[in-house]
Amino acid sequence: MQTDIYYRDITKTENLESYLLETVEGAVGDFFKYDSGAHLTVRVETDRHRSQTRKPSYVCEVILKPSRSKTVIKVVKRDENFKRCVAKTVSALKGVLSKRSSRKSQHRRNDPMLEFQPMPLEGVA
Repeated sequence: MQTDIYYRDITKTENLESYLLETVEGAVGDFFKYDSGAHLTVRVETDRHRSQTRKPSYVCEVILKPSRSKTVIKVVKRDENFKRCVAKTVSALKGVLSKRSSRKSQHRRNDPMLEFQPMPLEGVA
């Protein structure tokens, strides 16, 4: 899986990059361990709009493009705490991926013809 990390108005450090790689790739790793062509893009930035409290606001965006599907998964979360922002993004991404996974595993499982039980005939013992 190819992972790209983009920073905007945040200083790039090795610790920050390793933290983002561990948390985001750790969440996605189980779902895409056999898909080597998947592309993961992580964008982390400080929101430029000024707030009344004069505290910075962080935005974390994850875009996931599987190689075998045309659908793109995108999750964006905002928070005043950086680690909490990343944690919210990762948990939302896990929820989206588990929903897609369970939807595929339940495909055609509730077929009404599979639950068909013939009615016993009256008068035949």
